[in-house]
Amino acid sequence: MSGTVDSEDNLPLEEYAFPPPGRLENDWRKWGFGQVIVGYGLSLVASIVTLSLILELTNFNDWDDVPMWGVSLVGLSQQLVLIAAVVISARTFGFNLQKDFLFQSKKADVPRGLCYGVAAQILVVPAVTYPFVWIFDIDADRISEPARELSDKATSSLGVIAIIVTVGILAPLAEELFFRGLLYGAIRKRGDSLGSEKSIVWISIIVSSAIFSAIHFQLLLFPALFVVGMIFALIYERSQRLAPAIWAHIGFNATTLLSLLAFN
Repeated sequence: MSGTVDSEDNLPLEEYAFPPPGRLENDWRKWGFGQVIVGYGLSLVASIVTLSLILELTNFNDWDDVPMWGVSLVGLSQQLVLIAAVVISARTFGFNLQKDFLFQSKKADVPRGLCYGVAAQILVVPAVTYPFVWIFDIDADRISEPARELSDKATSSLGVIAIIVTVGILAPLAEELFFRGLLYGAIRKRGDSLGSEKSIVWISIIVSSAIFSAIHFQLLLFPALFVVGMIFALIYERSQRLAPAIWAHIGFNATTLLSLLAFN
């Protein structure tokens, strides 16, 4: 993420902000839903190919047998493709990461973002999830089952390091660049039919958060992930920087990882 000072000549770097919502005349941002679809599709292909190679080159029979290092490699391949999709979109169809996706930071973004993320995990997730569990009479243990199954694979030091790097650091970076940067940005800059500028922003937040939640393929966690996605998008919109949302996502994932690894 860019800083606020150019190390070569000690001059302040330009700070960018969101353009007005909706279509702009002579918009330099030529990326959009096409890059979103292709980028996410290629990320799925990358994860499938990686998993196939692991199964082919080892004695593991299926996904359930793959240890944490293999799971991390599958996740890493998808994350790298998502990041590449955003970088290529900015360089080929836009100006740069800083201007197109507000990929810039300030010192206060780290503690502030981490606090938002920890609070979202500790306060927001239970507040959203437990009414859902109560209304539909769902076993509460099923909510955390996917995360527990993942942490159970981290049975060695290598596994613990792998899950921390991929889930705790790279996943937040990749997902915020892709879903808040590219996806949210694509909706936000094409929402003229949605009404006022405020309506465009809110509908863009809602739609991008719904997609973000849906692609995790965890129905029981959909409401919580949807609300958390909205929080990250609001942080991004109001701070005019992607860094606070990335750090919030890191804090959110890290809270889960620490709790799971501590009791594993």
